[in-house]
Amino acid sequence: MTDIATVLQHPALWLVALNALVHELGAPVPLTPTMLLAGAASAAGGAHPLLLIAVVVVAMVAGNAVWFAAGRRYGSRVLKFLCRISLSPDSCVRRTEDSFARWGGLSLVIGRFIPGVSLVAPPVAGALGMDWLRFIAFSTVSALLWTLLVVGAGVLLRAQLDPLIRALLAYSGEAIGTLALMLAGYVAWRWMQRRRAARRLDVSRISVAELKTLLDTGAGPVVLDVRSAAMRQLDPRRIPNAIAIDANSLEDGRVEFSPDSVVVLYCSCPNEASAARLAGVLVRRGYRHARPLLGGLDAWIAGGYGVESELPPKRSTGVDASAPALLKHNLHP
Repeated sequence: MTDIATVLQHPALWLVALNALVHELGAPVPLTPTMLLAGAASAAGGAHPLLLIAVVVVAMVAGNAVWFAAGRRYGSRVLKFLCRISLSPDSCVRRTEDSFARWGGLSLVIGRFIPGVSLVAPPVAGALGMDWLRFIAFSTVSALLWTLLVVGAGVLLRAQLDPLIRALLAYSGEAIGTLALMLAGYVAWRWMQRRRAARRLDVSRISVAELKTLLDTGAGPVVLDVRSAAMRQLDPRRIPNAIAIDANSLEDGRVEFSPDSVVVLYCSCPNEASAARLAGVLVRRGYRHARPLLGGLDAWIAGGYGVESELPPKRSTGVDASAPALLKHNLHP
């Protein structure tokens, strides 16, 4: 048995499984390098590749199941929690919700290969009411495909990885220290990326009290619900007469109100991320009075203001048809 094979004796196999589990639970611990080394070790006479794949798949599905159960129990609250602790920008949840609207359960498979989506997909599936049997099936398929791909790459790259394994064995203490520094650097870089994204969302907000005053005085603001279709399905409450609009419609310029309109956008994401980003898009296109609602829908409800509870009807234009009077009031002449 070669040196590379000694890396993955059976006790180490369970360490690989533990790495997979904590990675799927959301810890910033890279999994791909471990799996590449594990694949190379299995080809050199370590644990059987099928055993390695089976153990890792079970660990990944178990980690996904924790978040799926949380999504089923706590709904949108667990999604907001994920965005608060995630090292990815707050748009990670939005991208996942959009992918579920487009692909349904296949998002669990496709999302495995999209950064920032694999962690969020299980709780979104749970929050949207997917049953356990379908979740386990989709999650198993996604974990199996990913593991086969990475372990297979490790097997193919065995010759290239063998010198690295020998160096790690010879300088194990130094290697652990180096890996710890690299992990700290990775976390710091991701955190800076998040802070940089947050600075881009630094636009003027409007408070719920100010919005209520505008509505009560008949100022006729255009109130846009920019939550994803999946989030509106999960929580159908909305500010009265708000217009549900798809983010792509705003980004592509497919809007039907005047640039002189007072436009208030709200979402239910931390830091008003989606609303602030889309308000910035509108401002750059000449809608000078576009502002995100501070605290979003949650702040409106917490303020004791009324909401509508029915799901808004769909339109191909991306705009909700339930507020025609408000929309016409702000159309171009």
